[in-house]
Amino acid sequence: MPAIIDFDGHPPDDDKPIGIDVATREFLRAFFRHAEQNQFPCVCPNDVAFTNFVEYAGEENIASPRCIALNRHDEAGIEASGVLVRYDPGLVRQAWLRRQHGQRRYSLTGIAHASASDAAMRAIGDYMTAPLQEWDALICPSRAIQSAVLSIIDAWCVYLGEKFGMEPNCPIELPIIPLGVDTGHLARITGGEFRKDQRQKLGLGDDEIAILYVGRLNFVAKANPLPLFIAAEETAKRSLRPVKLLLNGYFNDEENESAFQEAATSILDKASLQIVRHGDQSFPDGLWAAADIFCSLSDNIQESFGLTPVEAMAAGLPSIVSDWNGYRESIRHGVDGYTVPTLMPPPGSGGDIAYRYFTRQNTYGDYLGAQSQSTSVDMGALQQALYQLVNDDGMRKTMAAAAKQRAEETYDWSHVISAYEELWDELTQRRMSAVELAERVDQQPFHPTHPDPFDMFQSFATTTLEMDGRVKLSGLDWEQSFARIKLKTGLVYSGTLMELEELPFLIGHLEANPEASVHEILAALPHVEPARLQRTLVWLVKLGICQYLPGA
Repeated sequence: MPAIIDFDGHPPDDDKPIGIDVATREFLRAFFRHAEQNQFPCVCPNDVAFTNFVEYAGEENIASPRCIALNRHDEAGIEASGVLVRYDPGLVRQAWLRRQHGQRRYSLTGIAHASASDAAMRAIGDYMTAPLQEWDALICPSRAIQSAVLSIIDAWCVYLGEKFGMEPNCPIELPIIPLGVDTGHLARITGGEFRKDQRQKLGLGDDEIAILYVGRLNFVAKANPLPLFIAAEETAKRSLRPVKLLLNGYFNDEENESAFQEAATSILDKASLQIVRHGDQSFPDGLWAAADIFCSLSDNIQESFGLTPVEAMAAGLPSIVSDWNGYRESIRHGVDGYTVPTLMPPPGSGGDIAYRYFTRQNTYGDYLGAQSQSTSVDMGALQQALYQLVNDDGMRKTMAAAAKQRAEETYDWSHVISAYEELWDELTQRRMSAVELAERVDQQPFHPTHPDPFDMFQSFATTTLEMDGRVKLSGLDWEQSFARIKLKTGLVYSGTLMELEELPFLIGHLEANPEASVHEILAALPHVEPARLQRTLVWLVKLGICQYLPGA
């Protein structure tokens, strides 16, 4: 069965790419390339989003007729697939929508990326009250992200347990499936000619060692450059070979740019620095081919999986990364590169930081900055790792080969999409037999805060339409009746009534059966949904076309 993509249609900003947008676009491209399905159905909020979806498909040679747009409320169409896929944690609304029509009809899967923002934490916290089931899943790219998600769920379990005296749980699955890369593409753009061309443009000497960082140049929300600058400078002082830092990315603003320049001016002397902006037309394929070593020292909880180290592996580069979240799961210490130990304050040291973020005294950037400021990498281990790789050609080659092999065998999108499909099949099987939680009973609202208004507010009216109540025509002729119906104040919203084309059948029945009971009217028009027919009857009473006589 084909998976359905719930696609919002927000293409990434190519001038200033953000990791989650890059990962989303690459997931879609890989999905089109590797998914074992002939058609690619999607749910889009508008035509623009669907056009965007078709464009992505076209990039992977998927003809537009194979892209099928489904209405979000076409539950039968979604059920035919069996799984609705989002590329973020936003499953709560989808779960409530599904409950209206049947919770066993299909599975929901999302992907957890960054989990530090209040929006992401709220989305996950809302899982505790949403009608999610055992056959739903939030895919975590790393064990670290899975742990972060569980910490939110566990905190809610403790709170709800203390408040209501119970032992709540959240049934959603949290499988670990990494993000992927197109290893073939990265292999193609890092060959000998690419390396020669890029190094020549950068003015790199044959014996010069280029240390590459790729990503946003943001010392608050990505990675503080100080440890890298300090380690590069100390390594350059001790090495006979020239050392150059290459930063390939973009600055969010002038404040970040000036901060990087200030740090470089203060720290770097023996080591040199060159910044190449993302999108530089001289380097359309980035700087992967020019580099000898990749280094990324994330110290930020905004980072979740860390895609660039995996790209570096696929590009055949040994890496030095901080021992941080998903980084430690992709780079094997001593095999593909080195992971540098990190240090942060103990649990209980940041409650005031969380509170100030909650109260909006601090922005998200302030929240991230306060955390990263008090997170450090082991400078001694960093300098030792960098010195070894700069000065040992054999070690660089050995680690580069191991990294490239690992990327091809573990992180290529073909393997990742296959893991997704295995998960979807497993969830489908589970949906057939697992216990359903909070099964919806007839007349029960699909959502507690969105009940039937005629139920919630029934006490507002004197009485309600009853089955033994009787309805009769008031005596208006057809012309008078339809004149009232045509008024703007007469027909406010036709979508909740019976089809107006069938109104003459109702009027005809009332003419032939004066003072028919509501029960008799419903029986006479079985093809009309009872709720619509009852609303229509009260509407006709409102217009003075009919009269209502309460039952005994």
